[in-house]
Amino acid sequence: MVLVSSNPAAQSSSDLFNGEVLQRIDLEIHSSDWAKLKANFAENTYYPAEVKWNGQTVYNAGVRSRGRGSRNPNKPGLRVDMDRYRGGQTFLGLKSFILDNLTQDASGIHERVSTAFMARLGIPVSRESHVKLYVSGAYVGLYSIVESVDKDLLARVFGAIGEDTQNDGYLYEFKYQDHWGLQYLGGGLQPYKDRFSPVTHETKSDEELYRPIENLVRLINETPEDRLVAAIGELFDLPGFIRYVAMQNFLAEEDGFIGTYGMNNFYLYRLENSSKHVLIAWDSDNTFWGPTFPTNEGHNDNVLMQKLMRIPEYAALYAAELRRTADLAEQDGWLNTEIIRQVQLIDTAMKEDTSKPFSNSTYEGDAGAMLGFTGARIAFVRCELERGVRNCG
Repeated sequence: MVLVSSNPAAQSSSDLFNGEVLQRIDLEIHSSDWAKLKANFAENTYYPAEVKWNGQTVYNAGVRSRGRGSRNPNKPGLRVDMDRYRGGQTFLGLKSFILDNLTQDASGIHERVSTAFMARLGIPVSRESHVKLYVSGAYVGLYSIVESVDKDLLARVFGAIGEDTQNDGYLYEFKYQDHWGLQYLGGGLQPYKDRFSPVTHETKSDEELYRPIENLVRLINETPEDRLVAAIGELFDLPGFIRYVAMQNFLAEEDGFIGTYGMNNFYLYRLENSSKHVLIAWDSDNTFWGPTFPTNEGHNDNVLMQKLMRIPEYAALYAAELRRTADLAEQDGWLNTEIIRQVQLIDTAMKEDTSKPFSNSTYEGDAGAMLGFTGARIAFVRCELERGVRNCG
């Protein structure tokens, strides 16, 4: 059940994810349940709660702790499921959303700026905005509300062909296991099952779910470079992949698809009625490592990227995508303006957040570094494109 505000305006998911507004979300949850959630933050136990935003209330939603390295007992990251206790219940058309606790980013704006920039570049990504979170009337801190990667997002991103909404393909969340760069893991399906958790079609057989992934990885490893594009071009969106990696390296992402720790933080989607796989961006709080982040970072650590960069057509495409990314960052001062706007938007809320795991002076230092990123990064990337990687460090 949803109580609808008397004000019909500003009542859509687009308004909830409006990045120009500092939202407020209230969770009404029993004090003992909130204490249990924080005490058992490493568990995924759900607790009932009411969700309030902009005059609307959702009753009997489910809330649990979430995250990997970001799990925190003092400022827990949260997953909110509208239909946990009431089947079919939605809020503004959403079945769920994420409340990111921003504990791994002292600036508070890495992910919000990154996702907005990805959308500008045409990369599939969740919508996101900052929120002040209140639990039973008490301010618990600055969070980001993030659109879940689910069938609703797929419908928004991939649209429809005629009357057929393109959201019934095979969606997987990548689960980090170890430092992996797409090396072949053998013909057994368990290693792929460990790494790719199905979000749709969960009840299908392992053969149907994971054999296409095993086949793609095998072809990437076993096919010579001169036949690679022909072999996998119908199985993987290679131009989209190049655009994705160029974006992450421009944003100095150290924990992405070809990051420092191996592949991480993405969803894989096999399009509906198709054998082609595409990437959906996720969890970008480790962007903005620094202006001198190498534009070829991670290339030699990932089998696919290493091979593609030895194919002249794709090496040229990568350079073109880096140029395009830098141009769109600079155009109308977009990236710098967005950084300034987000810092101004969250400044007071961040300083009043006593649950964050860093000091206000640390926040101010990291936010200040963000303000100096754009111009230096654009200059560095263009230098590497013109002079080569070894001449601009």
